[in-house]
Amino acid sequence: MRPRATVPCGGCHLCCHGDAIMLLPDEGDDVASYDHEIVTLPGVGTGAILKKTDGHCVYLIDGRCSIWERAPTICRVFDCRRWYLSKTRPERRRMVKAGFADQAVFDAGRDRLSTLEGDTA
Repeated sequence: MRPRATVPCGGCHLCCHGDAIMLLPDEGDDVASYDHEIVTLPGVGTGAILKKTDGHCVYLIDGRCSIWERAPTICRVFDCRRWYLSKTRPERRRMVKAGFADQAVFDAGRDRLSTLEGDTA
């Protein structure tokens, strides 16, 4: 199991909304133990956490993760700052336009860059 990322979310839960929260069985996620839908992205995973009608993860309850202790790998390791830095501006724009990523998550990552150790941006 990969260690949990330390991100200064400050109550933000944008990463729990909109984007597909993929389950990664090769990383130890037990797909059957989550409320999920079958989504296949080659090289990524075969399931995604279900969303509420408002687009939030079904496990986000009262602004908090109700499965924190057994959160899927992607939730444990995601860092919006590193996600932002890993993509060029054109890549980010293409991902948002294609519906693969949410602009608000990229914006949150950019806004938190000053809290990333060793950051030169």
